[in-house]
Amino acid sequence: MRLPASLIAELKKESNYEKVNFNSLVLKILSNHVLWGRYERKVGLLPMTKPFVNAAIHRLEDKEIITLAKVIEKETFSNILHFMKRDYTVNDFIEILRAWLNVAWMQHNVEQNQDSYIFTIQHELGEKWSLYVETLVKELFYDIINKKLEIKSKRGNITLIFPTE
Repeated sequence: MRLPASLIAELKKESNYEKVNFNSLVLKILSNHVLWGRYERKVGLLPMTKPFVNAAIHRLEDKEIITLAKVIEKETFSNILHFMKRDYTVNDFIEILRAWLNVAWMQHNVEQNQDSYIFTIQHELGEKWSLYVETLVKELFYDIINKKLEIKSKRGNITLIFPTE
């Protein structure tokens, strides 16, 4: 693969800043593109700033957030996931969720034990954002995988506990 020297220089600068190996950074960028980025425009996703999303979601009542997540967003994301791939495992679902959170710049961590994946999301968008994410992921997971997940939330943290296969 041949890349312009200026692009390589920028990527090396980024890898030094992030304190990661150059090849690891390139692999991460390409993997995110294959997993998520190449679909963004095709399925109608829009970039929005954190202050806009925060202000908009805090103007809504909890009931409205739940309805939007269950009806509009679940259907939209379900269509997006089916556009990307027909069948999903729990692991596939988690990888797609990780890709979405990476694009949205939300910190997250995944741990796996014998019977579950413990997926923790950290954000600064408040309880209403937590309600939105919890509702959307719970509904979408059941719709796509046909299994339930456990959710535990504390201020700014969402913990999703997915069953293993």
